[in-house]
Amino acid sequence: MSTSRLVYYLREAMLTFVQHRRLHIVAVVVMSVAVAILGLFLMLMFNANRFLNTLGAQAKIIVFLRDDIQPDQRQAIEDVLTQVAPAQAVRYISKAQAWDDFASWYPKSAHLLEGLGPKSLPASLMLKLPADARSDVALTTLQQRLARLPGIDEVEYGAQWREGFRKLLRVLRFVSLVGGGMLGLGMVLIMANTTRLALYTHLPDIEIMQLVGATDRFIGYPFVLTGMIQGLLSALLGLGILLGIYHMVLGSLSALIADMLGLYTLRFLPWSVVLGMTVGSLVVGYLGSALTLHRMLRILRMAS
Repeated sequence: MSTSRLVYYLREAMLTFVQHRRLHIVAVVVMSVAVAILGLFLMLMFNANRFLNTLGAQAKIIVFLRDDIQPDQRQAIEDVLTQVAPAQAVRYISKAQAWDDFASWYPKSAHLLEGLGPKSLPASLMLKLPADARSDVALTTLQQRLARLPGIDEVEYGAQWREGFRKLLRVLRFVSLVGGGMLGLGMVLIMANTTRLALYTHLPDIEIMQLVGATDRFIGYPFVLTGMIQGLLSALLGLGILLGIYHMVLGSLSALIADMLGLYTLRFLPWSVVLGMTVGSLVVGYLGSALTLHRMLRILRMAS
């Protein structure tokens, strides 16, 4: 394709967009909302997956000890733990240390334990798990071994948290997949109808061009480029809306989420996803306009 022809296609595409600006602007706004909704689900899924990975990197098991535990019983528990990780990975937390840790981690909630004293909290053994012992099977096996030992009150390793976030992640993936497909199909239909309406207003020009021997590609390229421009603008506007939601709403929740879940901050979509959504919108614009053009131009040639 020569440079002069490309310039002609781009000029005609921009002229078509300007001539039918109200129609195209409405379509861009509707499609941008669809892009923002899909991006919101993808961002939630991205941050949920990131938090799940953070849980894995900070995986630990806590063995709460009974008050009447004997030294040999505690040693037996430590022996089991050191079979999983080095001895330096096992930390004994006394009742007094547990009290100090609670006060430092949750200073606003320290009043809840006023009047109880350090002895109200149990002593415990905490093990930071190595990478090869963080699977559900390994954790369940270790928990079962510890459950058979005397002197243990409870074993906690966040199983419910992990499973809950895995379910949430599966739901978000399913919703993103199904919702993304439906939104994509809706965007294609919007693009197809927009292109069809624009074609109807250019029917006399198209018929003349067909009579003088213009090919369907020559006639259709400007409309296809118009659809791709519409898709690009929809992606940029939709991502802009999502960025505004992120800074105004989700960004303000980062401190609260950090206190509750230990996640430092919610992150925006990575550049690879942003680029993928932009390219996807371009593809949607191309498909919606190209499919309609192929059908409409074929009907016109048959009619002539």
